[in-house]
Amino acid sequence: MIAPLASSVLKKTFATFSPAAFACCLFAFILGVRWTVFHRYGMTMPEWDQWDAEGLQLLAPWFNDDHFLRALFTPHNEHRVVLTKLLNLGLTLANGHWDQRLEAVCNALFPATIAVSFFILARRHLDRRWLAPFTAFLGFIFGFPFAWQNILGGFHSQQFFLVGLALIAIALLPFNAPFSRRWWLGAAAAALGLFSMASGLFGAVVVIGLLGVQWLRRERTFNSAVPTLALGTAAALAGWFSRYEFPPHEVLKAKNFSDFASTIIQSLQWPAPSSPWFALMLWLPWTWLVVRAVFSPRPLTAPSRAFGYFVLGLGVWVWLQLVATGYARGAGGPAPASRYIDTLVFGLVANALALVWLATPDLLSRPARRSLALAALAWVGIFVWGARSELTRIFVIELPPVKVYHDYCEINVRNYLYTGDTKHLDHDEIPYPGAGSFLVRIGTPALRAAMPATVRPPLPITARRSTFAPSDPKNLHPPAPGLSPSTHPLIYRQTWGSFAADAASNPREFTSAPIRAPLGAWLKFETAGAAGTPGTTLELRDAATGIPLASIVPDQTPGDTWRAAYVRAPDRAFVIYARSPDSARWLAFSEPIELASGSYWAWQLTKNGQLVATLALALALLTAVVALVLRRLLPISQPSSLNAQP
Repeated sequence: MIAPLASSVLKKTFATFSPAAFACCLFAFILGVRWTVFHRYGMTMPEWDQWDAEGLQLLAPWFNDDHFLRALFTPHNEHRVVLTKLLNLGLTLANGHWDQRLEAVCNALFPATIAVSFFILARRHLDRRWLAPFTAFLGFIFGFPFAWQNILGGFHSQQFFLVGLALIAIALLPFNAPFSRRWWLGAAAAALGLFSMASGLFGAVVVIGLLGVQWLRRERTFNSAVPTLALGTAAALAGWFSRYEFPPHEVLKAKNFSDFASTIIQSLQWPAPSSPWFALMLWLPWTWLVVRAVFSPRPLTAPSRAFGYFVLGLGVWVWLQLVATGYARGAGGPAPASRYIDTLVFGLVANALALVWLATPDLLSRPARRSLALAALAWVGIFVWGARSELTRIFVIELPPVKVYHDYCEINVRNYLYTGDTKHLDHDEIPYPGAGSFLVRIGTPALRAAMPATVRPPLPITARRSTFAPSDPKNLHPPAPGLSPSTHPLIYRQTWGSFAADAASNPREFTSAPIRAPLGAWLKFETAGAAGTPGTTLELRDAATGIPLASIVPDQTPGDTWRAAYVRAPDRAFVIYARSPDSARWLAFSEPIELASGSYWAWQLTKNGQLVATLALALALLTAVVALVLRRLLPISQPSSLNAQP
């Protein structure tokens, strides 16, 4: 038994740092899972709406100095996605290439931050007994690909701006003194929400509603609400009068009340798939909270009442979003599209918070607490069943064809950019509807020059001295010069190889003419044969002095296949030097492709996303075990500082 004083100090120290550890683990777990999903199913090339909203209406005006500000505020469909445009413009300029993977990697920071924000709010305001299961719920609901389109789409940060800014406005504006620092932060969030999506005004609308509830319950005077009321009204009116109707989307609007109601009900019952009656059960906790916080005569403490109003506001915000979606996208009464699921996640979090809030001691009568326990069990059961069904459908039915589509999109566009032959675009698997329309966009010089490494043509190289055999880029089938009979040539790529049928052949060498890498970031080579083994040499050398600058080594010996090797691009003119001692240790390599620094590190993060998530989960479990051990080691008579309110 540890001495009481020492154990108390140890536990207090751990209690100080463990919340930060749990928050970091939650943050990293969500990032890791979302990065892993992108690595397995995403593509780096822009697709669909990006070619218009980011390409023609953002990057082209910027690079061509052609009315950029007007293009920035030009609506995309019904939305003025200014924040998304600015974010992706900044990433493209910083990176040098227009890379959807880099955008998606950065987008994952938003849901992770939102989840940590909910964790912090729950820890400050709710019973600590429920913090562990609520944290696990946050990691699951924000990490796994329920809204997979928002994970794979670099353009979809608009969804997170919409949700995150509404969260800030609702959390801060109604509960802080006007003109305080927190009030100004909430005010900025309400204003910026107008530039997230068309429904960004609803954050301000909810703030107005919460002020009304506080005034009707005589918890706030009208005079004290005037500054916030004026701000919320101004933001709501600005959003309403700046809305834009997109004529081609008229056909998507609900044609009758049945379609409108069906769209909303299917959203409310998500993730439960079968019966609309599940909507009542899944939204019962929030409804119960509304009754207790607004209509019950039993008193509440000020902090409990404020948090109850906050959860009330979250639910109202989700309802407003569903009403807007039911009207604007309700034709035929469809189930919610994947890109709208993050709004529904927000609704589930509001209901989970309501459950934990209602479980606060002395908030409900004893019979009501028994009913709450039954309702909570039913809610958890429906959610688990529905989430399992959703993820099974997503991983088995929806994502595999998306992977195939993305792979063929990159192949077709790469072949077109390598050859200039438009026949490669005569397929359904291209990243924009219609080959003619896509040619207009990819033909824009500023956009073509910004393509990511997966489709951009390589740097051309010529041999200054060489006994390696060059390949014919038009030869698509083995055997190919310089390659073993089992090695397939790279499609439309120039390669050099040292393979010869005579195993006792003399050493072969290759030295290129001087090259410069304009981007100055990374070079990607495809290598085959014995690359990276002792006796073979493949490296970059200073063009002036011949001093080796960097070795080109794949992570594994390629053999009769091709493996990528990455190397830092020199900041000066360089040559490629290769040497193969004999045909038994033959070597082949391709022309290099420039890879931007941001693209390289985004690739590394997504490739190692599973490792990030695993380490985060392991650290969270270790922290939990240490907490339990410390609790056991303390004498029972001592108070538990882990349960103290902050």
